Formats: sequence, C-alpha cells, structure tokens
Amino acid sequence: MPEMLWPRPTLRHLRRLTDDCGVIQHAKFWLPDYATGYCVDDNSRALITAVRMHRQLGDPSAHALVVRYLAFLFYAQRRDGQMRNFVDYTRTFLEELGSPDSLGRAIWGLGHAATYDEPHLAIPAREMFHRALPHITPLSPPHAQAYGVLGLCAYGEHEALREEAQRLVRPPAAVLLARYLESRTPEWDWFLPVITYGNARLAQALLRAGRLLDSTELIDAGLSSLAFLNGVCFPGDVLEVVGCHGWYPRGGKCARFDQQPIDAGALVEANLDAFQLTREARFLARAVRAMEWFYGENTLQVPLYDAQSGGCHDGLHAQGANANQGAESTVAYLMALLRLYEAQPQRFAEEELPALEADAA
Repeated sequence: MPEMLWPRPTLRHLRRLTDDCGVIQHAKFWLPDYATGYCVDDNSRALITAVRMHRQLGDPSAHALVVRYLAFLFYAQRRDGQMRNFVDYTRTFLEELGSPDSLGRAIWGLGHAATYDEPHLAIPAREMFHRALPHITPLSPPHAQAYGVLGLCAYGEHEALREEAQRLVRPPAAVLLARYLESRTPEWDWFLPVITYGNARLAQALLRAGRLLDSTELIDAGLSSLAFLNGVCFPGDVLEVVGCHGWYPRGGKCARFDQQPIDAGALVEANLDAFQLTREARFLARAVRAMEWFYGENTLQVPLYDAQSGGCHDGLHAQGANANQGAESTVAYLMALLRLYEAQPQRFAEEELPALEADAA
C-alpha cells in the first residue's frame, strides 16, 4: 500500500492572521481575534517560518511576511536591545520589558533573518540581533538560553558568520550544558525538575551547538536528553506530548491533556537534528511520528491540521481538538513541516490543495 502523502506547506492561514503590523496572537475558529493583539513570541517564530518558506519554496508572499515580521521586531526592540513583548491592537506596548523567553525567541528569529539573502533585510536583522544578545545572561531561564543558542546556530549557518557564531555561542551553550548536568539523575535525564512546554528545544539547542562547535560533549548531552524526552512522549508508537494541565513533575504523574502543537513541532525538529547528526533511523522515525500527530496519529485520533484553512488547531483537549487556530499553533506546525519537507520531500503531495474562494480573493 503506498505511503500517505502529506500536504505541501502553505501560508494561507498565516497570511489570514497577519495584518499590516504583524501576526495576531489568537483566533476564534479561523478568524483573527484582534482583541488579543500581537506579541514578539509569535512574530519571531513567524519570521523563521517566512524565511524558511521563501528559501525552500520561493513563495513570494513569504518575502512580504519576512518584511512584516522583521519590522514588528524592530518596533518592539528598545534602544538598549531589550525586547518588549505584548502589543495591543492599537499598537500600544502593554509592558516596558518582555520575558526572558520572549527575548530568546526574538534572538532565534533574528538569527534566521540575519542570514537572509537580501542585504537590506539581513543588515538590520544583524544589528537588532547583536543589540539583543548581551541580555541573554547566565541567570536567564533554560528555555531563554536555548532559544538564544538556536538563534546563534542559525546565524552561524552563513559561512561568513560561522566563526563569529562559534565564539558567541560557547558561553550560553556551556551554561545550558551545566544546567543539564546539574539537574540530571539516572532516572530523570532532564534540564529541570519538571517537564513543561517547548521541551525539545532544550535538547535541540545542545545538538545544534554541538554541531556548530564540533563538540562531542554537547552532542552526547543533547542525544541523551532527547532520548529521555522521546521515552516520556512516546509511551507507545503514538506521540503523547506532556499536557499543560499539570505538566510532568519529577516523581509525579505526567498530564495527558491539553497537548500543545508547540511541543509536537519541537520534537519533529529536534529528532531531525539528531538524525542528521547520527544517521540513526530511530530519530527519523520519531520525527515522522511526531509530524503525524498533527494529522490524527495522536491520543484521540483527531487531526490538528485543518486542510481547508491551512491552519492548526490550538491543542488536543480530553474532549477533542480546540476549535481555534491561533498563531503559535499554526507556526509550530509550519516550522516542523518545512524542516521535514526539506529532509524528506518524497513524503509530500506535489500540489497544494486549492484555496477556498474567500482566500483566493
């Protein structure tokens, strides 16, 4: 029986959620929920998505989105390099300083934009990137450290910037590694005493830093922690990411719901990085199974990807899929899909599904 083909990446829903300021945080079903405004978190990840989409598929609408999201981050960055995060629909900042995680995500997004093939976009992205970097300190939470490391590794993918990236990534990668080594035990091979959200990004950051620095120590720690997380999230052959209603504290019970697309997508990408480093088929198999979570191979056998809208439902509840399709979920899906499209193009349909009339206008 032939293998089922996955849908090609499409920006239809991401464009629907994006106005002339940036991507709106949340949605009511398909509709952008303007009252929820914007945030650096979502615009940073959307920037990564748009950069990848333009590079891989040459989608002209992706180029316009790169400009939009980069301009939003420029607006959100303070003169000292710090980032504000939440912006309401009137484009008024709701805080003077965003969270360390939002700063890390901004560095992550800017690291991708800094290597964009158009200098008039790459140059301001590099300036913003370097202004933000000093604010990721050894006291920053592990997730913020991981996002910063991922941004530096993306920056280092440009050959001319590789040596600089190697120099810059060593300190935060060393801090992240130290936290992992201090926290891990034979029974709990993890960075923190609780597994929460965006978990695979921690292991992925060590893997990507290890590759950039050619560090066996970093790679081994990344592989070991990822194997532990895979063991938690794959109690059988079907992905069950840690639910947000209780998380998974060390010595406690792992929450089954609500399962979030951000965690499934991160597992796809981390396992792909592990496969590319080791060529071990088990990591590719985990990446594929994590992607299939979006198409219904999950606890409830309910699809999270909506082929009509091109968006992704906001989570898997005990009763089924969340009906709303906000920015975080849709971008998490697209980021993972684009990585798999690059690595395994044979798994995808040749043509995108036709847009609905409302989207074609």
